[in-house]
Amino acid sequence: MTVIAGKVVEDRIIVAADSQVTLGHQAKTEGTKLFKIGETLVFGGSGHLRDINLMRLFLDTHMPASSDERDVLEFYAEYIEWAKRKMSGFEAHSSFLFGFDGKLFEIDSDFDVLYSEFTAIGSGWEYARAALHLGHSPSEAVQVACDLTIYCAPPVTEFSIARATDSGS
Repeated sequence: MTVIAGKVVEDRIIVAADSQVTLGHQAKTEGTKLFKIGETLVFGGSGHLRDINLMRLFLDTHMPASSDERDVLEFYAEYIEWAKRKMSGFEAHSSFLFGFDGKLFEIDSDFDVLYSEFTAIGSGWEYARAALHLGHSPSEAVQVACDLTIYCAPPVTEFSIARATDSGS
């Protein structure tokens, strides 16, 4: 189980995650579901660790053309096709939160792309999103979720990237 929270803060996009992963009926607090790819992309995944690790491998050689919805959908479709070549019978069952190209957005296996100034995904999303709404940082929001549900646990990891814009501002 997991919680990942993100927020656009002035010239940065900040994303934080807890460290709990569930293996069968065992919860461990040694997992990471949050990754930074260079200085231009940060992403976290909620759902099957297999999907998240495949996305991490996919991002070694692929990147969305931009954060525009059409480019994000094309990127995600390519990821699904690539994952099916890597693993016979692959079906996506995860949600992803991305900070990229000046935007914070989430995408899931239904091919929904949602853009926001702040958001959260995973089993603790309601707590984290409420904390973000109240002005907390992504790390603080993840900690709130960890405090309020057994499905999330510290330690909290946080990454940020510069929020580049087309206008250069």
